[in-house]
Amino acid sequence: MMDSESSNKDCLGWAARDPSGVLSPYNFTRRNGHGNSKYPLVPGHEIVGIVNEVGSNVQRFKVSDHVGVGTYVNSCRDCEYCNDGLEAYCVKGAVFTFNFIDADGTVTKGGYSSYIVVHERQLYQNFPQRAYLQRF
Repeated sequence: MMDSESSNKDCLGWAARDPSGVLSPYNFTRRNGHGNSKYPLVPGHEIVGIVNEVGSNVQRFKVSDHVGVGTYVNSCRDCEYCNDGLEAYCVKGAVFTFNFIDADGTVTKGGYSSYIVVHERQLYQNFPQRAYLQRF
């Protein structure tokens, strides 16, 4: 028989119950606390991962690059704020990593999903590559 501490460590998804792994704002969204949740809902922002596919116009990244994503995955990329690199202030509305409608009409799914589509302007690569992924 395993004690509860051991069984928690062996449980797939244990980190998702860790208070540092799931932020309290996710609870509002998951439970439709603001009245705008779009189900099925997959939360998650401040994401790290490996690029597994790139579009034909992508110039800054290639398959197998280790990247990070903040809170936004897209914006209009044409207003004065976007042109100044301040996409969070996009006049047409920055697109958050989850529970937002993207330019193509789909609802964004966050970092807990199997994959996420992000515009290259929202990807970052200025950190030690592989250091953060080898531990998982």
